[in-house]
Amino acid sequence: MSGSEPEANLSKMDQPEAPTLELTCPMCLQLFSDPVSLPCGHIYCFACLQTMWEGLDQHSCPECQADYQGTKALVKSLKMCSIMESYKATANPPDVDHAKEESNTKTTKESSGSKGNYDFSIGSRSTGHSKGKMEMDEPKFKMASQVTELSLKLEMAETVLGKEKERELEVSTANGQLREKTSRLLEQITDLSQRYSKQVRQLIEDELAPGEASVGSRVSQASEMTKQLRQAMLRAESLLTEDDEAAFSDELQTLQPHIEELLAKPVGEEEDYIESKVNSARACPKLEEMNSQLRERFGEIQRSIRNTLNPSEVTFDPETAHPNFVLSEDLKTVSYSVAKQPYPSSPQRFTNFLQVLSTQSFYEGEHCWDVELEGSPWIIGVCYSGKLARSGLPSALESSRSSWCLMWFNNLLTAFEQGHNVPLKKTTVSRKLEIRLSFKTHRLSFYNISPSSGKTHVYTFKANLTEPVHIAYRMMSGEPKGRVTIYS
Repeated sequence: MSGSEPEANLSKMDQPEAPTLELTCPMCLQLFSDPVSLPCGHIYCFACLQTMWEGLDQHSCPECQADYQGTKALVKSLKMCSIMESYKATANPPDVDHAKEESNTKTTKESSGSKGNYDFSIGSRSTGHSKGKMEMDEPKFKMASQVTELSLKLEMAETVLGKEKERELEVSTANGQLREKTSRLLEQITDLSQRYSKQVRQLIEDELAPGEASVGSRVSQASEMTKQLRQAMLRAESLLTEDDEAAFSDELQTLQPHIEELLAKPVGEEEDYIESKVNSARACPKLEEMNSQLRERFGEIQRSIRNTLNPSEVTFDPETAHPNFVLSEDLKTVSYSVAKQPYPSSPQRFTNFLQVLSTQSFYEGEHCWDVELEGSPWIIGVCYSGKLARSGLPSALESSRSSWCLMWFNNLLTAFEQGHNVPLKKTTVSRKLEIRLSFKTHRLSFYNISPSSGKTHVYTFKANLTEPVHIAYRMMSGEPKGRVTIYS
């Protein structure tokens, strides 16, 4: 059938007949039989779809080409079935002569030249009907068409509503977890601040308490001395007024030794004086040690907050860094140092090769990092931290069976996948790379970022990662200007 024929047929149809198009299968042009709804929302007869795609592996909607899984996965459109039943009941009331309707329908089919179009026009059904019945049929046809449209839109709206509710639950769950984790980290900062305040107060108390105790003791001694002197003076003054010689003599024998003892005691002991102030030579080193611990813990918590807000946040782990590596304060840059750093002993530290891992591990989602590599040949990629040795030949990043990395050495690029090397044709790279890691597509991709040529693809690993991975970096030679910086 040409493209103009349907338009010609539609123009010949009476206005009340148009609603039947809403109930007609676009493929067979007949009223729906066992209607089924595709995921895209379009409805067809089950038999039509089954015949159309019989023997084929791929299935798509005849109208919008949206893919679906096959006729076995289709669901019967119960709403359309219900609408069809209601429509047929409205279009074929019991008091209509069945034989005459069949005749009228057949005549209409033959005159229209359309095999599947059913004519429920008012004209073909007017015989035997009252004028009032005829006046009711047209609004019913129009209402039936509107019911069909409403039903289809309702079905689509319910599908959208279901998806939006699922999305709402996902967002609510993810946001709740984010709020809870952030709240825990902020509580750690509060606890850390309170603990630091308590320690500083205790430090000051420890410094001031001895001086205060000494001063308090001297005040007590001076007070006691003043009291005893006053009492002795009052007794002596009272004795001077005594007229009875015997009483005077007896009191004098008791009072005189006490007066002599008081007069013999020094009023102040300067050699025992302790100055009541902070000893800076003793207190400041203690305070600096507490400050260092506070900065370290604050840094860890602040980085954890950044990791929470940015799942791709990455920093280098000081516990894994080779002793000849120097890390920047934000832990995003690693530089080479001729002098070994006084790092504490750690079982996670690399000892034979100039290597370092990221603090963070990654096990899901999509991640992207920019890396600037300068001054030395390099290897960079990802690895399973727990399976990578920390000393000896097995600790070399490129030879490990638990790593996926790219090496730039002797002006050649080589990809290493679980210990197997793949030489690459590309022989030039700039000092900046983009690394993309997708757990959804199982891809680890490297792109060269050049100021002149922009971003170009270098290599992609098809890595089915089964464990959390860390960013891994190795400096191939100890160059004084060698360094790497990573950006999330």
